[in-house]
Amino acid sequence: MKKEESKLFNWTGIILFGTFLLIGIIFYVSLSIVKSGENPTSANGVVTLSPEEVGDFNFGIKEIIFAIVFALLMSGFLLWIKSIIQKNAYLGVIIGLITCIVLIYAFFLRYRGPYSTGFMAIVGLIVLTFLGMNFWKFRNQKENDDED
Repeated sequence: MKKEESKLFNWTGIILFGTFLLIGIIFYVSLSIVKSGENPTSANGVVTLSPEEVGDFNFGIKEIIFAIVFALLMSGFLLWIKSIIQKNAYLGVIIGLITCIVLIYAFFLRYRGPYSTGFMAIVGLIVLTFLGMNFWKFRNQKENDDED
């Protein structure tokens, strides 16, 4: 079987980074919309983003940096786990699941609520899908290498 090249910037890494960056930014924008307005609807029933319909979201540079760091760490983590899965599929999945559980728990220590639960469910689903796809892909490769 053809051995896959290990590149720092490949399509998998770029897609993972973009996905997690989008999740982080949407999380902070939606959180700031909810936190910035005491009254989310105006008198005429239209949803407003902040009081007096001013775009004061409290979404600043700190949140953007956190979203970028979140995307870098999560995509780097998944690419590292993929390299472990290529060598030992079962060990990679176990490390991936344990680390994912620890990261989700650490996130819930800081943020709690329906938005946090929803976004972490999305992140967990992406991580589980990525782990599952790579497990099924490289599990058979290890068995084929043992036969040679």
